[in-house]
Amino acid sequence: MAAKKKEKQEQAPDVAQQPKKKSPLLKILIVVVALGALGWGGFFAYTKFFAKETTPQEVEAKTEPAKVNVKSLETFLVNLADPGGERYLKVTMQLSLNNESVSQEIDSRMAELRDSILMLLSSKEYDDISSLSGKLALKKTLINNLNRVLKKGTVLDIYFTEFLVQ
Repeated sequence: MAAKKKEKQEQAPDVAQQPKKKSPLLKILIVVVALGALGWGGFFAYTKFFAKETTPQEVEAKTEPAKVNVKSLETFLVNLADPGGERYLKVTMQLSLNNESVSQEIDSRMAELRDSILMLLSSKEYDDISSLSGKLALKKTLINNLNRVLKKGTVLDIYFTEFLVQ
């Protein structure tokens, strides 16, 4: 019996000497709180010391839509350069211009501009303009041709409002 008591007394200190395991949840919580504090501190420092202040005039300027000058052209109807000449192209477009004076120049030089557009369109074949990339290339070529003729401003973009190949 004395031996059993001795064993129990020897075992008891072993259990008491084992360190208690700390929960990893506490460590994770501390890390999350620390990172959150660092994040908010960095945000505060940025807004207080580095961010550019905007005046009400700057805010108004950013919200105003840019004034775009758009000029509508009459419809163009041309035979394509396909063998047999059986296909034709019908195009209506609008020009986006960089200023108002170029719109007046277009009105005064309409015959020259229409001739340039008609010559370009009638030189195209169906395969040249049937795909999206072909239409984009046609836009780019039209813009370049028109800008060579115009002196008071430039054409920024062309919008096809009607595009029919038959």
